[in-house]
Amino acid sequence: TTIILNTTGCVLQRAMSIGVSRLRSNATLMPIMLLTSILLVLCPVLHRAGRRNQVTEQRRLKNDLSSASCRAAALGSTPDRANLTALGRPLPKYMLKAAKGDECRALHQWSQTLRWRCDIGDEALLAQPHPNLAKIAPHYPQFLHYPDRQGRLTYWELIGKIDQHALMEAGLTPNDIVEHYIWNTLFTWDIAACDDAAEVTIIVDMTGFCLAHLTPTVLSIFYRVAKLLRRHFPQREHGLYFINAPNWSAQAYDMVTPFVSRQQRDKVQMHSTDTSLDLLRTLIAPKNLPVAYGGTGPPLGSSPWERRKNRVALKGRRKVRC
Repeated sequence: TTIILNTTGCVLQRAMSIGVSRLRSNATLMPIMLLTSILLVLCPVLHRAGRRNQVTEQRRLKNDLSSASCRAAALGSTPDRANLTALGRPLPKYMLKAAKGDECRALHQWSQTLRWRCDIGDEALLAQPHPNLAKIAPHYPQFLHYPDRQGRLTYWELIGKIDQHALMEAGLTPNDIVEHYIWNTLFTWDIAACDDAAEVTIIVDMTGFCLAHLTPTVLSIFYRVAKLLRRHFPQREHGLYFINAPNWSAQAYDMVTPFVSRQQRDKVQMHSTDTSLDLLRTLIAPKNLPVAYGGTGPPLGSSPWERRKNRVALKGRRKVRC
């Protein structure tokens, strides 16, 4: 299957011939907009991607093997639930949901996630400062904002405002962007929304977005990161809403949907500029919706969760868990 997006001048025939077979078994929605942002940065500096294994190994060597994740990972691939709970890493509800209630399957998946968390040093990542947030945030707009009408935090991504050249000029590498994404994801689920049954509502503003930089190589990186997200953070999004979407985006998504599970398809909505404001008002009460998006609430970036994120990035987190 091939997709040609003539509207943006992007020819993705070869890219999709490579990527569709992967999407068939590894399609993910969590969260596509962030991955797209990563890809836009990765393309021009891909030649430096060889640092990934080195960085991962260095982090593993620095990791504290006495951390809760490492001690829980040491229980093996079939851990006892009581032992996990005693170590502060109980089987999460979202893992059970992703496994459709199959406890054995969920425990096996959770054991793999615990090993991954141990390898990346999840507690150490949040305990130490994260100076790259200040470098990335101005050129990579992403925000945790006030809840929707059902009490779920909203997560916003303004993919049309990503400035890949500014990120490069700031000396950021592909690894820096990917590691920032991991840090941001851990902040979201371990601090901001640490209830293991919590979900977020994801809003992607596509104003100004173009696919001109999505090459086959970049799409292969998308596959790698998307696989990581699907494996370790499944079923954490309530819905994914693309707003101010250009006409070609809906057509492109329609062509990809046969390769995405129905469960994931049901979470995605594409809205043009004409329908976006009505959607947002339906999802979010006016007091929580920014004025720029038709509400009466404070702007993106001003929420308590964003302020806390900036504090954690500046000084690190003292408290280990929720």
